[in-house]
Amino acid sequence: MADQIFMEGIRCFPKKETQPDFVIGSMVLTIADVLAFFNTKKDLVTQYNGKDQMKLQLLKSKAGGIYLAVDTYKPSGNTNVVDEDLPF
Repeated sequence: MADQIFMEGIRCFPKKETQPDFVIGSMVLTIADVLAFFNTKKDLVTQYNGKDQMKLQLLKSKAGGIYLAVDTYKPSGNTNVVDEDLPF
């Protein structure tokens, strides 16, 4: 697995035992840190419908905590491959 790039400016916390089942967890966003991260990681910014975005993954650590990492996956080559051996 490639080195992970951790999202800066956002901290994730698992749900508390006293919270209802529909709560998965919580996050704290520090706006200045998030903006600084985006501005220094322009190579990770993609476009969607003409707007800048950064893809993130919400992951679980081995210790059971949750965290955000930048999703750096980029498909290589043609993703629309037709298999001539398919029966349909």
